[in-house]
Amino acid sequence: MKYKKVTQKPYCCTAACLEMILRRNGINDYEQEDIAYDLGLIVPPDYVDRFKRVRTGQKPIAGYGTQIQKEKYSVNNFFKKNNIPLINEYHYITGIKEAKKFLKDNDKNDILVCLHCATLYDAPHANWGHMVLYDHMEDDYFVLQDPADNHDIEKIKLDKVLEAIKVHGVKKAGGFWLIKKTYMNEL
Repeated sequence: MKYKKVTQKPYCCTAACLEMILRRNGINDYEQEDIAYDLGLIVPPDYVDRFKRVRTGQKPIAGYGTQIQKEKYSVNNFFKKNNIPLINEYHYITGIKEAKKFLKDNDKNDILVCLHCATLYDAPHANWGHMVLYDHMEDDYFVLQDPADNHDIEKIKLDKVLEAIKVHGVKKAGGFWLIKKTYMNEL
């Protein structure tokens, strides 16, 4: 597996995945709670005491958690602000001709995958967005690293992953978030 697991705090799946990506790239200065705050973390009022610093307020369209679809909380803004030599490219599934080829072609990069949790795991109670990490493909199976404490390495049919992305939708940031190394002047 590409990543050493970081278990997410509540509503911090994106930040936990980014922490795993940073560690894989030899950048160990950031913890998920600090990453989450920079990514616009917003939680329900009854979760405030679980964090050093956090925002509360109206539940965003994509649900509680980070707000990476907003420019000021974007992954690229986080990289730029912290002089991290990585860049993010967002890809929704309709913009990719062949998902399996896209994933295999980008195997050496890191790929965050934002999707609908209930659809991915056939769990109707889990009606929210979730971020996981693409690890690799095995035939038609998408192997992922899930930061949730009740999941780890999962093997799921690629078609099911694509359906979970589609259900979450582009407005809620569903899709592939390709993270590549770059030179700072490209940011």
